[in-house]
Amino acid sequence: MLNNSYNELLIKLGRQGEKRKFKDSRREVIYTKIVLTKEQKEAIDNLYVTNYGKKIPYTWHRHYTAYTGNFDVNYLPELLFIPEFERFENLNKEYTKVFEDKNVLYLLSKSMGVKMPKSLFMSIAGIVRDSNNNILSKKELKEALNNIGEAFIKPTIDSCSGNGCQVIDVQNGIDLKTGKSIFEIIDSKGSDWTIQERLICHESIRNIYPQSVNTFRIMTYRWKEQICHAPVIMRIGQGDSFLDNAHAGGMFIAIDDDGTLHKKAFTEFKNEFVEHPDTKLKFEGYRIDLFEKVLLTALHCHAILSQVGCINWDFTIDKDGEPILIEANMNGGGVWVFEMAFGYGPFGEKTPEMLRWIRLMEKTKHSERYKYAFGCMGEDNE
Repeated sequence: MLNNSYNELLIKLGRQGEKRKFKDSRREVIYTKIVLTKEQKEAIDNLYVTNYGKKIPYTWHRHYTAYTGNFDVNYLPELLFIPEFERFENLNKEYTKVFEDKNVLYLLSKSMGVKMPKSLFMSIAGIVRDSNNNILSKKELKEALNNIGEAFIKPTIDSCSGNGCQVIDVQNGIDLKTGKSIFEIIDSKGSDWTIQERLICHESIRNIYPQSVNTFRIMTYRWKEQICHAPVIMRIGQGDSFLDNAHAGGMFIAIDDDGTLHKKAFTEFKNEFVEHPDTKLKFEGYRIDLFEKVLLTALHCHAILSQVGCINWDFTIDKDGEPILIEANMNGGGVWVFEMAFGYGPFGEKTPEMLRWIRLMEKTKHSERYKYAFGCMGEDNE
């Protein structure tokens, strides 16, 4: 009973959190410019009342429409995605906590036959190991890191949007970029971190912007007996930043399944670009080589980690043309970025059925939701 109550509280708090985001004046100035027609409002009400059982605020439809100018009744508000759809898809929270750990994922990726950036050193719960899994003392680690040169360090749990990530260049124990000792930097990352080789992206990615590892956000999800994927976006750094995340000032753009970019890239708060502001590369029609291979790799990975229903993967392509897995996000992934970039909902014609499933899961006790996992609604609810 306590577990059921606790989970209902988390859903309620999650919904409140999503609503609070639209009190941000930077979002208000975007969505308030869009006035929906009477017909558009009726279409939204009809879809949601018929399938979800109640109306939703029009805020998200207005906000997403503002980016491409395209209205789509099948837009799914974050109000229902993170607090409900993602939560119901990922009922096994124990698995998500383990699989999201970048150090654990690094070990899993080897058995999946998928490359990740090479980990030179990793700390798991304070135990430090080298690339051969030898445990290192603090003295041994100091000697190993003293002149490591350029590398990339980041926390491996409870991190997002590039927080805590940084490029380092260590000579004689000092990071030349910050002037701090390498141990000052390590101590700031907590007990779980990794130091990786710097990754060099494929030429077709570097041509767009070479200063960051530009990544593809690929959301895969289990639905009935299939593993599907939402429309994919590419994230791109700018302004000499080594980060590509939208929350960190990067831009994002829609990319077709064959690797072709759309016309416009956006930032989170609707700066628009038809070409990259630094390299001047025009986006429309530009094609990323070997992208189809990345998409297949994401689906392959999810088939192996099928205990989880919804995963937001970050991938790139290395200089040799191989897909590189950066991380897997299973809590708080979000769908807003896909909807803003493409101008339509992430689930298309599946949307009515998904809304009926969310409605069913809402009415079902947490302890009984497993029997309806991954879109299975039972004969009485089909």
